[in-house]
Amino acid sequence: MSSLRRHRRSAPRVLRVRVASPVASGRASSRGRSTAGLRLALVTFLLAAVPTAGLAVAAAPASAAKGMVTTMADDGVLNGAHGDPAPIVARWKAAGVQNVRMFAQWSHIAPDPEATKPPAGFDGKAEGAYSFADLDRKIDLIRQNGMTVTLVVTGPGPVWGSLEPARRNPRWRPSPTMFGDFATAVAKHVKDRVDDYIVWNEPNVATWLQPQNMCTGSKCRVYSPHLYRKLAAAGYDAIHGADPGSTIAIGATSSKGDRFVRRMNGTTQPMVFLRELACVDSKYRRRSTGDCRGFVAPKGNVLAYHPHSSKYSPGYTSPSSGDARMGDLSRLTTVVDRLTKAKRLKVVGASRFPLWLDEYAYETNPPDTTLGISPAAQAAWSQWGWWTAWRNSRVQMLAQYEWMDEGSENTDDDPKGWQSGLYFDDGRAKPLAQVFPNPIFGYRTTKSATVWGQVRTATGATKVTLQRASGGSWRDYATVTTDAHGAFTRTVPRSTTAKYRYTYVSPVDGTTRTSGSTALRKR
Repeated sequence: MSSLRRHRRSAPRVLRVRVASPVASGRASSRGRSTAGLRLALVTFLLAAVPTAGLAVAAAPASAAKGMVTTMADDGVLNGAHGDPAPIVARWKAAGVQNVRMFAQWSHIAPDPEATKPPAGFDGKAEGAYSFADLDRKIDLIRQNGMTVTLVVTGPGPVWGSLEPARRNPRWRPSPTMFGDFATAVAKHVKDRVDDYIVWNEPNVATWLQPQNMCTGSKCRVYSPHLYRKLAAAGYDAIHGADPGSTIAIGATSSKGDRFVRRMNGTTQPMVFLRELACVDSKYRRRSTGDCRGFVAPKGNVLAYHPHSSKYSPGYTSPSSGDARMGDLSRLTTVVDRLTKAKRLKVVGASRFPLWLDEYAYETNPPDTTLGISPAAQAAWSQWGWWTAWRNSRVQMLAQYEWMDEGSENTDDDPKGWQSGLYFDDGRAKPLAQVFPNPIFGYRTTKSATVWGQVRTATGATKVTLQRASGGSWRDYATVTTDAHGAFTRTVPRSTTAKYRYTYVSPVDGTTRTSGSTALRKR
């Protein structure tokens, strides 16, 4: 069952086709912000090109059904940090990216962001009250390259958007009412070009929302989830009101936080954040006093999440139950499902929250000597992580966080930058750039072994030749036809020494491409 979305107004136009899914039928991360195939359980996300001149068909997370949408998140590139973004964005599409997650940041769009009062006569819900030119440029550039947009409507806001503007801290207690007005204006402005939204970015991190905790002397209590509950409600209602057909995600927290609450502006552990957001204690007993007085369950179509694993592999299980990295997705869904079942979180249009993993990546050393892993490990672990996400039927989107390294020059909030790109800041390719369009991962259990791979540029079923290393050379092992989204799995003999790769004819330029190689990792 499908329906035609409204015509888009930028040129060339993009025709969006919505397909009913668990979601659709119901209707900048940094170190300091610590910020399949495709599964048959989710809705088709990539359709064949419409045979009409000037029209292209693009994928959207809300439309994902049998697939996990491949997304890129790199606002630095879009903002021109690496020169003209147009040729770089074109390379995203050529590498198999279908969707781009980007920010609509309140303070970057609002007038007089440093003032303690909005301009005289300011109407926060009016499109004309904001400067949308730069946002429009980026959205149109993405769509002109055949990709869709997931828009994060987020703070920090202008100083006058705080409930305590005299502090001159735009992160401090943002006004839910004013934020809702901003979200209304944004959604009204972009609704013919954007279908998918996320309300706020990393609300469990002080870079994006303050205070994280309320402290009296040496005693502190978690506070940011109660701030965010009001912001999420205002954002959801505003966006849905302006764009009723949209899909709206909430959450978007980082994967880890402070185990002990000892400072006002640290990072709140994500599982703690979710329970506080739902006003239950660590034993899931309901709370109705204090910050939970008048509680209304937060709602959304999707839960967004950032499962960064830092220097740990995707198979690592966090020892603290308050954290959840890529290896802890089952922990995340267990907590979310328990809260949903208890009606402390409300999923709209589904029985369980689907997941948008809208940031995921590994930093490299060089250049990051503290949190980076080797470029070779980045390539290997990223593919492992992509497979981990692909095999989870709840995951509708997986975003690679950054195409280019940020380099050493960045903001005061993150002076060391984020170095997780496919390319170094000077443009040199990392091994990750070679494997991104065609990941592969092999694993073995005590009884069997399997190889997974994906031609991310595929527009339909694609033939690949799976090869196995025999002695010092590669030999053809099997011909495999992928699913409509380019993914395949193939059972292979169990071996501790065998390696596999695959070749295929590129749907982009007709050349023969070769994936990286994989051994069979023990599970």
